[in-house]
Amino acid sequence: MKRFKNIIVALASKSDNQALIDQARDLALRNQAEITVVDIVEEAPFVQAKPSFLGSARIAQEQKIPVIEDLPFSVQPSDIPSTGTNSRGETSADLIDIKMDIREMILREEKRGLEKHVTELEMAGIRVQSKILHGVPFINIIQEVLRNKHDLVMITADGREAGKGSLFGSTSMHLMRKCPCPVWVIKPGQPRQFSRILVALDLVREDGQRNTLANKIMEMATSLARTCQGELLVIHAWSMYGESVLRGRGGLSDEKLEMLLNDTRDAHRQTLQEFLQQHPMHDLKSEIYLLKGEAGVVIPQLALAKQVDLIVMGTLSRSGLSGFLIGNTAEKVLQQVDCSMLTVKPEGFVTPVNADQG
Repeated sequence: MKRFKNIIVALASKSDNQALIDQARDLALRNQAEITVVDIVEEAPFVQAKPSFLGSARIAQEQKIPVIEDLPFSVQPSDIPSTGTNSRGETSADLIDIKMDIREMILREEKRGLEKHVTELEMAGIRVQSKILHGVPFINIIQEVLRNKHDLVMITADGREAGKGSLFGSTSMHLMRKCPCPVWVIKPGQPRQFSRILVALDLVREDGQRNTLANKIMEMATSLARTCQGELLVIHAWSMYGESVLRGRGGLSDEKLEMLLNDTRDAHRQTLQEFLQQHPMHDLKSEIYLLKGEAGVVIPQLALAKQVDLIVMGTLSRSGLSGFLIGNTAEKVLQQVDCSMLTVKPEGFVTPVNADQG
């Protein structure tokens, strides 16, 4: 996988980033690539508070406007302070100073964690830069990509709070939808070597953009499989347009419907075989799957059944809204899988994020 030379590694403050750093180090060494490690500190609302707003809050307290703060609804108007001080006599100005101190403590902790990982990468012989950014994480990362022409974003999966929900949280999902370069989301605790890699191919004979993207992701997947000495699984899902209508009220005999299905399957098999001839895999342990069904369903099913460590797939929307929508198939897969994911955009993809927006 020699294509990546300028990698941005985005740390997640609430996650274990070691698997991310391990993968980034190995990839950078193989590619002789540079790494920029970034940590993003989201701005706290109290830092942006203006005196006029604080003054309004003090007036509200003096007028005894009731505010409910707990469940069940137990707060009474008499519980609200009638002056600009709290129970310990601290003024609003005192609290701002305390909150600013907290912000500085957070920054010091983030910097300490950042420096630890930078040192680890430098000791491996990698050229490393580091930055602490402030603001909305996915916007900051995409702006860095645009300004410094990074060719890969690597990030720890930030979802599944309290053990529930999708592995891919808001930052990683935004990046996979909007970032112009490939995005590699690493599952926390992921081993450094992938034993099984699944590459999902969306092939359409007359669709040059879609097939160009398929070539790109196949090259990445085969290169990774060779590097990791892992098994490569290839999946192409197929279905026949209008099958449900034909079965319900199309008036076709079962024999004719079966013939149409066989013709459709054979056409997809031939397209897949012609494509794979361009990507020899004789040196790899591999399995090829041609599965009937919706791609957004059969891809996660296969990933689960084969205990896949990494999925490589394209994110191409059929809607025409370039930069705003991830492809429906990729969206469905992302919501169901429990493994690392490398997503790739088509050539010419335009991000909706501006390099200079605030």
